[in-house]
Amino acid sequence: TMVAISPPTQGPSGLKAAQLSAVTNMLALSNIDADDNNKSGSGSTYGQQQQQQRDANPWKLLIYDTHTRSIISPLLSVSQLRSNGVTLHLLLNSDREPIPDVPAVYFVQPTQENLSIIARDCSRNLYERAHLHFSTRIERPVMEEFARLVVNTGGLSSVASVHDQFVDFVCLENNLFSLNVPQSYCVYNNPGATERDMELAMGNIATGLFSVVATLGCVPVIRCPRGGAPEMVARKLCKLIAEHPTLIRSKDGLHKSHNRPVLVIMDRNMDLITPVQHASTYQALVDDVLDHKANRVEFNVKQDANATAGRGRAPPVVRKKLDIDPDIDPF
Repeated sequence: TMVAISPPTQGPSGLKAAQLSAVTNMLALSNIDADDNNKSGSGSTYGQQQQQQRDANPWKLLIYDTHTRSIISPLLSVSQLRSNGVTLHLLLNSDREPIPDVPAVYFVQPTQENLSIIARDCSRNLYERAHLHFSTRIERPVMEEFARLVVNTGGLSSVASVHDQFVDFVCLENNLFSLNVPQSYCVYNNPGATERDMELAMGNIATGLFSVVATLGCVPVIRCPRGGAPEMVARKLCKLIAEHPTLIRSKDGLHKSHNRPVLVIMDRNMDLITPVQHASTYQALVDDVLDHKANRVEFNVKQDANATAGRGRAPPVVRKKLDIDPDIDPF
């Protein structure tokens, strides 16, 4: 699910900038913008945060799962992670060696499997301290079960902090994001789907949209057709907004009650032509002919034929990768 947004007056900020601000605050391990640590985005610029973090940040590890890796990849390169004090970034379910003198930032989904791995890490004292950041809200029963598990395994002293970040979406451009739900169209159009399956699918979409709303820091005017999946998502989103009023706070006075963005939720079946149309842009060309994921493009390059001349062999083909940024790259 790809969504383009046109929020109110942006200035230098935008959805991607706000999500980047939330992630860099998460990596700070300090009291910088402490009041905003449990919500997405702050009013300071990325450059200001970097300078503050250079002064205050200890070196740290970043532990993520495959889902949150997709969130970070379009935001921060390896060199930018290093400038934020991240010496190593590792997958949660990989084999990891103990580094007991370095703190770790866990940025993962709040699933039972992930929490079990974190509890095991804490019981082994794998790292100096564990700062737990979840991409979205962790439900109270799940949190209580995790607390019991950590206490029973003797790892409570390793847990330094726990935060809900509400950044559960992939921001590919400044005002273009994806909820990163594979095969979402097939899921909610499957004739064999049960009511529970639909509730779960619509709940996940609403939670992702709430992360976007919380990151932007303003409550949208929500519009949708009556009946069906769009209305179900809209009602669930309204409920989430009502349950978390403190997360939705205006930033820098940009978002006023009379200047709220409009969020239109529609069923893909209302417009099946647009996804197969091809615009005359480099972006559409890359999408058609190259392999890409999360703004990383992969392609084959044939080496210079002169390098293998006279050897009776075809020129070798090298697989190359290129990270692109639609907001910066001129093409």
